[in-house]
Amino acid sequence: MRTLLVGGCALQLLAPQGGGLQIFKAWLEREHPGYGSDEGPARFRNAIVEAAYPGRRFYYVLTYPRGIGIARNALTLVAQISDRGTVLPLVLTSPATYRPGLKRVVTERDARRAAAAVLILALGDPLQRRWRFEENRVTVERNKNGWVCTYSYGVNYVSRVTFDNHGTLTEIDPRLPAVA
Repeated sequence: MRTLLVGGCALQLLAPQGGGLQIFKAWLEREHPGYGSDEGPARFRNAIVEAAYPGRRFYYVLTYPRGIGIARNALTLVAQISDRGTVLPLVLTSPATYRPGLKRVVTERDARRAAAAVLILALGDPLQRRWRFEENRVTVERNKNGWVCTYSYGVNYVSRVTFDNHGTLTEIDPRLPAVA
């Protein structure tokens, strides 16, 4: 807990910045008992994500892709902790879970950075060992509905992230080659 002095009154604030990892670990044990992972729980550190989500901290567990035969109770998950100390897991089918803290898209550069950050979070690997998403390789198209961002791995694997006219994330569709 931190104390904030406002108008002579002391207010107690949760400090997810320092205690976020402990909050995340406790949540994992409660929501996913017996989970298994190759990496984490740990803080999700990635420069592109940190630039697109200023002041936000993400936490993760990662199970490495193995092709056929996944480890028992394997879990790959990324979450952020709200200002109230609530764990907010990112859910690929729900772009709304990726919105808190994401900078609004106003320029083409914003769109590139936000799209790359969202795709990095969607794959759950802050070091991007399997697939890299670089801002300068994101193709951006502005149309009447907003922004359409694509990232291509050859002709058959085109990831897509869209933002509406207000610069709000509306769709995430990562497409990557399968694990051999």
